[in-house]
Amino acid sequence: MCDSGLNFLTMEMNMTDENTEFNRAAFDLTTALQPVRRAWRQAAVEAIRDDDISVSLAAVVLMIYRIGPMAQQKHIALEVGINAAALVRMLDKGEESGLLVRADNPEDRRSKIISLLPAGKTLAIRMEEKLTRLRRRLFDGVPPDQINTAARVLRLLEERCQAFLVQD
Repeated sequence: MCDSGLNFLTMEMNMTDENTEFNRAAFDLTTALQPVRRAWRQAAVEAIRDDDISVSLAAVVLMIYRIGPMAQQKHIALEVGINAAALVRMLDKGEESGLLVRADNPEDRRSKIISLLPAGKTLAIRMEEKLTRLRRRLFDGVPPDQINTAARVLRLLEERCQAFLVQD
């Protein structure tokens, strides 16, 4: 137990083995994930705040737009990072607001497919434009190859974390 009150995931690590440079780099990256996620979310919320939509519903509408027509409910939940029950509540709100519609999946009647209605598509396009401007501002001066490398490293970390979680 740490007396300093710091979360154990962000505490300074002991650099005693021969892979100190690797350990430092991996430590720095993994401890930056949550603060970066939080900062991005706050900036994105600020960028779309004039659209008069909850952050949760905005994330769902954007994900449906990005996945495309006939998005499966389970894929939306996975990509947005919310559980099925929370997604159902967001889909209810989206339907009530005239942004989206649910239908039975003709290939699997146990699952639903979600499509944006015209108002939902218009909203998604407007939010995407705002987020694109935000990304351009935040990544100003960062070469695209560095952005691509960072994205590849993060996706590789995601893939390996998922593999770790399902190993026997």
